[in-house]
Parts: sequence; C-alpha cells; structure tokens
Amino acid sequence: MTALPTFDIAASGFSVRAATATDAKACRMLLPTLGVDARWLVAIDRRHQLAIGAAAITAACRPWPVPGPGVMIHVIAPCRRQGVGAKLCAAAAAAARAQGFGAIYAAQKSLLEGEEVLGWERLGFTPCETIEEHQLPLDQFEPRLQPLMDRFRRQGRIPADARIVPLYAADREQVLQLHLEHLGGDRESLLAKLAGRGPGAFHPRYSRVLLVGDRTVGCILAHRGSPTVAVVDADIVVPEFRGGWANLWLKLEATQGALSLGITHFHFKTFDHYADTRSFTAKLGGAVVKKFVLMHRRLA
Repeated sequence: MTALPTFDIAASGFSVRAATATDAKACRMLLPTLGVDARWLVAIDRRHQLAIGAAAITAACRPWPVPGPGVMIHVIAPCRRQGVGAKLCAAAAAAARAQGFGAIYAAQKSLLEGEEVLGWERLGFTPCETIEEHQLPLDQFEPRLQPLMDRFRRQGRIPADARIVPLYAADREQVLQLHLEHLGGDRESLLAKLAGRGPGAFHPRYSRVLLVGDRTVGCILAHRGSPTVAVVDADIVVPEFRGGWANLWLKLEATQGALSLGITHFHFKTFDHYADTRSFTAKLGGAVVKKFVLMHRRLA
C-alpha cells in the first residue's frame, strides 16, 4: 500500500475551489453517501496537488427553522485541525448565502453528545433540533385509538368528505408536495420511494394518505424494516388539522394495515415539536432507542 504523503499545510498552503470534473472521483471517495445532484467543493494541497478535503451542498433544503441546504464536510486525517474544514465550511456557507438561504445544516443528524457534534461545534454550528428514535408495540394501538375515533365521529368533528386511502390509491404528486412543504427532502428520491422503487421505498398498503375532499392533508409513509417492524419515515398533517382526529385516524388506519401484514412494532423518529406524539408514545409503552441532534449554522 502506498503511504500518504506528509502534509505540511502551514508550509505549502491549500486552496478551496468548486470541484471540477477531474475532482469528482476524489470527492466521492471522501464523501461517498451524497447524491449525484449535490454541489461539490474541494480543498487542494498546493505542494502535492492532491485533494485533502471536500464539502458537498445538498440539492434538498430544510424548510424549518430557517430555509437552507444540508452540508457534509470531510478532511483527510493528516490535514485536520489546520483550518481546512473551516475554509470548506466558509465556502459552503458563502454559496448558500449567495442563493438567498439563511442557514446551512449538517446533512446527517449526529448522535447526541458524540464526537460529530463537537466537530460541527468547532465549525460554528449549534443544535436546532433533537431527534428521538422510538420503537412502539402495536398491540395497544387499536384498543386505545378506536374508542377515541368513535367519539370524534359521534361528535361530528370529522368532515363528511374526509377519507383515508392507501398510498397506492393516492395522488403521488400531492403527497410529494406535502412532504416537500413540511419535511423537505429530495424530489427525485421521494418520487422513487412513492412509486415503490429503491431502498426504503414506501409500502403501498400500510402507508396511508388523508384526504379532505380532493385535497391531500396528511399522510403516514413507512417501509418494512424487518418481517415484524415497519419504519415510519413521515407522519404529516397540515397545521389546520393537527392535534385531533386527523392524527389519530391516520395512526389507527396505518396500524390496522400493518397488523394485517404481520407487523408488530413501529419504529419512528420524533422531533422537539412532536410533544404530543412523544407523550402518546410513552403512554403506549414505546421506548426511546436513540437520541440524535441536528446541527445548523445561521448565515448573517
């Protein structure tokens, strides 16, 4: 194996530039998980003319709390703690600012109190959201939710033209727009999952979509993680219908669909503003499996 050259950044210096076609291979080796539509920056050691670091800016943007793209940064081990990551981050921030965005986000969440969080903090990032992963048994869902739904119906609180359909019977474009507006994401990747293609494709039968009239106002999108576990990727209800019958009805319908296919547990994520979901999960015997934090950096 060929040894890495000894990099003395202070002596030779480095430059950061938009990645060219010839830099693409090196960038993808440094950041292999980014999509093909990402924009790339590369740091080049002037003495050896080798890529020593790379940054990528995602095409997908987060809408909240401040609109902005995701960023990933990687610097090779011999060149760390020498300002390479900071300069790549500054270049990514400048590119996002030039497009009118107010923040950049770590493209992937980090384990709470892990080393990655410290690395982002050194680059000027702060936490903006805590994410919890839960595992919840389904055996209590139907007996708990069905009486509540019956009460909503008796009280006439559910619109007469409201209905829930499986994903395969829904308008994919409306579901896509709902996801983009409320959770963000990459359009092409979401379209593939909605169509049942690729890893993590949304299951067409126990994924559910809520309609009021012809308008899509909510959805639960999930994929099968194992023979007995469904991973819930998105649980969305538009603001005007949150906190009541819509959330409960979606959960009840998704549960019934999952149970019919042998699913015994839901695995899902919650964010800080999902206080009602976290409380509901705890009451039904759900367990917090992992805690993550999403880091962001506001742009002046």
